[in-house]
Amino acid sequence: MQTLSITSFAAGLLIVFAAQGDEAALKKERAALQGTWKIVNLETAKGKDNNAEGATIEFDKDGKNLVFTHNNEAKKGTFKLNPAGKPKEIDIKPADEDKTFEGIYELSKDKLKICLSMGNNEGRPGEFATKEGKSFVLVELERAK
Repeated sequence: MQTLSITSFAAGLLIVFAAQGDEAALKKERAALQGTWKIVNLETAKGKDNNAEGATIEFDKDGKNLVFTHNNEAKKGTFKLNPAGKPKEIDIKPADEDKTFEGIYELSKDKLKICLSMGNNEGRPGEFATKEGKSFVLVELERAK
């Protein structure tokens, strides 16, 4: 009986440490994402879309809100990260819409790549690519200087 309780205790500790590790990873990702990012490339299944180049996305320091700015027009929204996902996951919800765009992201120093599903019930993209018949958008950004 004592072995069972020691095993249960050890399992409980592992769960607590894993949750703390996930929270630490989330905090680290939010901090790395914070700031303004400039869109340098945007692709859909139809090809490159030059209209979005120069637009920016600003992720604020609270790790929850963002502002997309294009042609002096700003749109607010929220975002949620899951750095434990393989690939890492991001969900973006525009403030003026009743939908959430599911996506994946890859962050390396001053470069950010996001692939989002813009359609309903298409599911989260599994790779950084657009697909014929899907409304996936691949966005490449660089940290604004």
